Amino acid sequence: VINQMVMASYHTYDYKSRLYLHACDVSKQMFWCNPINGQSAHCWGRALGWYAMAIVDNLELLPTDCPDRTKAINILLHIAQQLERYAHKETGLWYQVMDRSGDDGNYLEASASCMFTYALYKGVRIGVLPSHYRKVADKAWQGILDNFIRIDNQGLVNITEVCAVAGLGGKNNRSGDYNYYINEMKRDNDAKAVGPFILAALEVEYLSEK
Repeated sequence: VINQMVMASYHTYDYKSRLYLHACDVSKQMFWCNPINGQSAHCWGRALGWYAMAIVDNLELLPTDCPDRTKAINILLHIAQQLERYAHKETGLWYQVMDRSGDDGNYLEASASCMFTYALYKGVRIGVLPSHYRKVADKAWQGILDNFIRIDNQGLVNITEVCAVAGLGGKNNRSGDYNYYINEMKRDNDAKAVGPFILAALEVEYLSEK
C-alpha cells in the first residue's frame, strides 16, 4: 500500500509547482504526456483530492509500527503545505486547475475542495498532521458552505460547481491542456462532491465534540 503511494508521488511530482500532476505515462507514448518525463500538463484538483483522501484513509488503518509509514505521512504533510499555499485567500477553497490558480477561466471547484477539507480534518484528528491545519480546514469548510451549498425552494440541500468528469486520452482524445479542464461540464450534486462533503461534515462533528 505504501509503495503505491510513494510510486505515485515519484511519477507525478512537479518541482516547479510543488504539486502532484494528474497523471504520468511511464512509457512516454500517450499524446497528452510530456515526452521527457511522461507527466501530464497540469494538477487537476480532484485527482490530487483522491490522492490525499487515499493516503489519510490508509494511514488510519496502517499499524503505527508499519515499515515506511513515515513516507506516507511525509507525502500527506507536503500536500497539506501546498494546500495552504494554494488556497484562495478569501474563501479558503481550491481551483479546478491547481497549478493555474486564479488564472482566467479557472474556477473554485467543489469536489476537490471537499476532498481536501476532509483530508486535512482527518489528518489532524488521527494525529498525522499538525493541529495548525485544522484552521486551514475550518476556513475551507466555511467557504464550502458559503459558496457551494444552495438550499432550493423545497428545502433540499444542493452542492454546486462540481466538475462532472475529467480525464486524459480515451475515445474523445482528451488533451489535458488548460482549456480542456476549465471547459469540462459542471453539474450539481455529483456524487464525487456529495460523498466528500458528507465525510468532511462528519469530521467537523467529530472534532467539535473534542
